[in-house]
Amino acid sequence: MHSWFVALSHSALGHAMQTSKWGFALVETLHLLALATLGGSVLILDLRLLGIVLRKESARIISRDLGRILLGSLLAMILSGVALLSEEALKCYYSPAFRWKMALLAAAVIFYFTLHRIALLRADQDKPNLWSRAAAVLSLSLWLGVGVAGRVIGLL
Repeated sequence: MHSWFVALSHSALGHAMQTSKWGFALVETLHLLALATLGGSVLILDLRLLGIVLRKESARIISRDLGRILLGSLLAMILSGVALLSEEALKCYYSPAFRWKMALLAAAVIFYFTLHRIALLRADQDKPNLWSRAAAVLSLSLWLGVGVAGRVIGLL
């Protein structure tokens, strides 16, 4: 794994990110905009599962509509994240916060595409059940953990 981080740091992308005056700032801006979009989508979906917002709307339809936005923002975050990583790859390699972020991101993505989707497809329009509430709370916790760990990387 270490050799992958070294190679990324020494790649053309890494060199461009390390030497560009505005590269990091522009990519970070894209990363944060994608984060805000992803976070908003997740928040709306999970608040719907909790029965707090859009109670009269079908969770399945909300999921379908916001799913495209969520996927697009997730893709933008991953691509911009690789570019940001290339700028300080070795720092991230040794960072426990980065490892936590990657573990939580993997858990959040796997959870979203499996159990969370099942909860959205089974959600009642009347009132949320224990399954949908648990899925929403776990989803919010995982995504919040990703964001907090990402912020901690910048502090170290």
